[in-house]
Parts: sequence; structure tokens; C-alpha cells
Amino acid sequence: MTAETAPPNRKVGQISLTWPGKRLTAVPSRPRARQLESYAPRNGGKEGLLLYGDNFDALSWLLANGYRGGVRLVYLDPPYNSNRTYSSRIRLRGKGQPSLGEVTVYDDLWQPGDYLQFLADRLLHLRELLHEDGTLWLHCDHRMQAPLLLLLEEIFGVESHLNTVFWRSQTMRGAKVHARYFPHSAQAIHIFRSTPRGRPIWNAPKRELVLTEKDAAAQYLRDERGFFRTSDPGTYSFQRLKALNAEGRLYAPYGGDVIVDEVAQRIFASNGGNIGVKYYLKKTGRNRYLLTRPVDNLWDDVPGLGTVPGEDENYPTQKTEKLLQRILETASRPGDLILDPFAGSGTTLAVARKLGRDWIGCDSSWRAVRTAASRLSRRPSSPASDQAVGAGSANARHGSGDHSSVADSGYRILRVGVGDSAKDGHHQPVTTSTSGAKIQCERAEGLLTVRIEEFHSPQVAILAGKAKVSLPHDWRAQVRAVLIDSDYDGISLRAALVDAPAGKSVLVSGVYSFAPSVDGGGRASNASPVCAVAVLIVDVAGQEHLFVNPVRESAPHSQPEVALEYSSRNCDC
Repeated sequence: MTAETAPPNRKVGQISLTWPGKRLTAVPSRPRARQLESYAPRNGGKEGLLLYGDNFDALSWLLANGYRGGVRLVYLDPPYNSNRTYSSRIRLRGKGQPSLGEVTVYDDLWQPGDYLQFLADRLLHLRELLHEDGTLWLHCDHRMQAPLLLLLEEIFGVESHLNTVFWRSQTMRGAKVHARYFPHSAQAIHIFRSTPRGRPIWNAPKRELVLTEKDAAAQYLRDERGFFRTSDPGTYSFQRLKALNAEGRLYAPYGGDVIVDEVAQRIFASNGGNIGVKYYLKKTGRNRYLLTRPVDNLWDDVPGLGTVPGEDENYPTQKTEKLLQRILETASRPGDLILDPFAGSGTTLAVARKLGRDWIGCDSSWRAVRTAASRLSRRPSSPASDQAVGAGSANARHGSGDHSSVADSGYRILRVGVGDSAKDGHHQPVTTSTSGAKIQCERAEGLLTVRIEEFHSPQVAILAGKAKVSLPHDWRAQVRAVLIDSDYDGISLRAALVDAPAGKSVLVSGVYSFAPSVDGGGRASNASPVCAVAVLIVDVAGQEHLFVNPVRESAPHSQPEVALEYSSRNCDC
């Protein structure tokens, strides 16, 4: 690992930023990493990496562990210097359940100059991690768009700026309708290649619109073959125009005919005007027509913030999957490595997984890491199929809805930081006598069965009391996710099963029966006669409750054992 990274030589006279204490060199830290949790992929699936800690340390760790020059695409959606504190609602799960209040997710508060130095330090590391033909996509809003463009030009070079995309992230509604000097409804994405000599992947995207017959008739011409538009033939040769005419694809305006003059080697319209080439709409169904257009740097066809309820992870500033899908499909290929150093709710990682890319995500918030991990534990599927199963990813994997031939991805969560990470205060069990659960575990004939019959979260009860809300009798309304380690070693949770349903209304199952598979360490997790089954319950307030129970192989008709050990751990939310 090099001692420091610095930007390439800038051109004489190039405009640059200045701020107190500015430096454009970054000395990597020497962080240590400790595995907190893993979820092994099934059926040949791939394993992604979630790094929990300051992303400067996370990027330093990646540089020191063989990732230099290996990342094809970096997407970063950093803080916007908005001078705001962002929060999310604490919601009981189930249809029609009320909110219990709000919790702070992160502060976007900065002193002058600190914001730019914060990003400069990380951009220098990201440049070293990028493949020589890779690209970096930095997402920002109107507040810092111009300064960040200059900063990126200093670090990557002016010639590395490929474009800036403007995305309509919101539509005008509410107070914005009455805003003065035009409301802010767009955000910017600066696109840079790793070096001015780089040759990034470019898969030109297309936008598709579906028109009704009425819409098509209002915008297009029509003949016996369907609706069409015309385009100037440009530099088409005489022979090419003849071939198009033979296909019926030349148009003469003013009701004229297309005249082919072989002697003069020209084609023209009998009633004057210029001939055009016909481009037909594709019919996709009864009275429906598909319009395909190229994409420029104004993206107003991609869903904006808050417009896709089915993707809602209850995380502020969450981006939509369609946005990341366009970015990843444009600038990467299946198998490429994607890095998001501000992972948040995990949208980039979830889309990378669906598109067959490898992925790494970093975040300093445990709430973000848990949200992303829960999202990534679900099998990629439509919301309708998830709802039909009725119990999230657990049943989709191990219940009656199991499709064992489908490859699933897994993940590892590493705590990365300077100093002795084993002594860090997060995830250390704290004994409490006010919480409780009734959990039965039984292992027989190669199957482990876990039944959660009762659960009580004191934190949720306190919040419900403050909000004057009566908790439902069904304990599952208090639970956001359940993770089960069939052979817990007391150090790192190796989840054999994760039940983290999408949306607001679907509840966890609470009953799980599965064959413990070979874990990430390569040994059968149910090989010994006695194993410690760990059940981690994440409540809706973000508190994590760990129950551990020694379980033996049961004789026929014996009673299942009940978990007796209890601990809880708080997320930093």
C-alpha cells in the first residue's frame, strides 16, 4: 500500500477550489477488521461485502487487501451539506399499524471547509480503487454541485469529466408549487473516468414509453402498417434510399408520392417538400404501442424519491432502484465489482446483485448496515410473490415456497476501524431482565425447528407508552427481522436463515424449519451432538436481542428445548 495518494498534475491556469486547511493528499489509515456477521450464499450464489465503520478506514482496508484497481464502478451518494438532521419513523409492522415516533438516522451538519476535505480524502482513495477503465458517479444536489465538480476535476483531471446527469428526483407538489425563483426538483450526478486515458464501458441506455392508441394518434402519422414518425435521411446513399423505398419506409409530404429518378440518381417527393424515413412504433398489446428513444443527460423518466412505495426501506434520502439500474447497466457488465462507500439503505447493492455484479458497501451507521443486510437477504422477486409467501425471505428459502435450484447471494459484515476493533462498544451483549421471549428449538432427523411463541421489547413498549399506543397481541408487530445461527460460536453470527420481510405490512413468520447447511467456515453446522442455536431478533426501534440455547438431537416424541440465555445489543441509531 502506498503511503499516500495525490491527484494528477493539474493544467496551468486550471480553476481550483480553496478552503481552510486544504490538502489533496490522503495517507491511508491502518484499520483492523473483525467479522460481525455472515449469511452464506446458497446454490452457487455470490457473497458480497458490507464494511461497517468510517468509510475512510473501509477504503484504506480495501486498498491494503487487494482491491486496488479492481472496482469497475463507484456510485456515491454522500451527505449534501444540507444543514439538516435526517430521521425515520418507528413503525409497528402489519396493516394499519401506527407510528411510535421518529429516530435520528444521521446528521448532515458541517463546518466551513470540513465537508470538502471530508470528500476529498475519500475521493483520493476511490480513485486508487477504480479500474483503469472504471467510472465514478457522484450524486449531489444544488447545494454543492458546482464545488464538487471543481473538486472532481482537480482529483481526476478535467479531461476525465464525461458528463453531468440531471435527474428529476421530485415532482412539484405541496409548498413547491408556490416556491419563488423555481423550486429545486432535480439532482446532479457527476460522471468521471478514473484517468483521462481511460476507456470506460458504455452500454447506451434506451428509454421506453408505452402509448395508448389515442396518444399515438395525437403524436404520430399513420398508414396501413401502423403509427410512424419520420426523420431526415441525412447522408443516406441513393441505393440505400431505394432499398428503404422498396420496404415502404419512405414518406412524401403533402399527399405526394416518392419518385425514384434512376438517371439523376436521386429520390424526391412529387408534391415538394423533403422525403423522410419512416420509423414505426412497436405494438405491444391491444391498443398499446412501445416508443423507444435514446437517453441524454436529462433523466425525467426514472422514478423519483418517494414514488415507489414497494421499495420503501424506511430510510431517509433512499434512491430508487430504476435509477441505479440505469447507471449500472450503462457503465458495467455482469461480474464487475461495484462499490458504494455510502451504502445507506443498500439500493446500489441490491441492484448490483439483481444484475449479476459483485458488490461492496460501506457505512458508518449500524442502522444502515442492518437495513442493507436485511434487504440483501431476500431473494430477488416481485413484491407480489413476497406477499403471497406471507413471511418474507425465510419461507421463500426454507418453507413451502423454496426454490432450491435458484442461486442466492450472501454477505459478510466486517467491523473496520483503527485500534483494537474487538474492544469497540457496538454489538457487545448487555444483560437485561426486562426483556423476554419464549423460543422453542428442536433438532431431529437433520432438521432444526425454531418456534418463537412470545417476544417483548422494552424499548418498543416505552415508545408505545409515550405515543399512547396499545401494542398488538401479535408479538410479530414489534419485529423487523429474525436471524438464526444454527451453531453459534459466541463471536460472529453466521446466519443460516434470515427472515426480513419487505414493505410495512408483512410480518415475520416466527416458525422456521430447515436443514442447517455447511457454513462459511466449511464445516457442517449440525455435526456435533450439541449445538448453540442463536436467534437474533431485531425490533422495529432498531434494538437487537440475542437469545442463545444449547440444543441436542432429539429422540422421537421428546419435548423441544426452550431458550434460556438472553442478551440485547443496541444499534447506533
